[in-house]
Amino acid sequence: MSLALNDLLICCRQLEHDRATERRKEVEKFKQLIRDPETVQHLDRHSDSKQGKYLNWDAVFRFLQKYIQKETECLKTARPNVSASTQATRQKKMQEISSLVKYFIKCANKSNTAVHCLCQPGPLIFKTRRSFEIRTAS
Repeated sequence: MSLALNDLLICCRQLEHDRATERRKEVEKFKQLIRDPETVQHLDRHSDSKQGKYLNWDAVFRFLQKYIQKETECLKTARPNVSASTQATRQKKMQEISSLVKYFIKCANKSNTAVHCLCQPGPLIFKTRRSFEIRTAS
């Protein structure tokens, strides 16, 4: 595995970290890595080869889905009766999550590879937003 892919794999695993501050740090690193030409080239090559043992676009998307689920769960389990500023902060967090997914899709679509996992990002974003709205409405 190349150094670039190894860095991306470590970053993806850190997106599953229990501490929110660690996940937040890794999001910026994640954005940098998925726009890096060397990383993109390796992801494209491994996505084309259909070999499951290497990191490819589909695997990275699965890590991203786990991150979204973890963040959504944290927001859902948070106290519902909070100040307006806390509500605004939570809303901003949901927007950041959505923009991260959109950014990933944008980067993946620039590649020459057909990314199979990206056929359903809309419902994923909708479900994430909807579950947050249900929680904050309570």
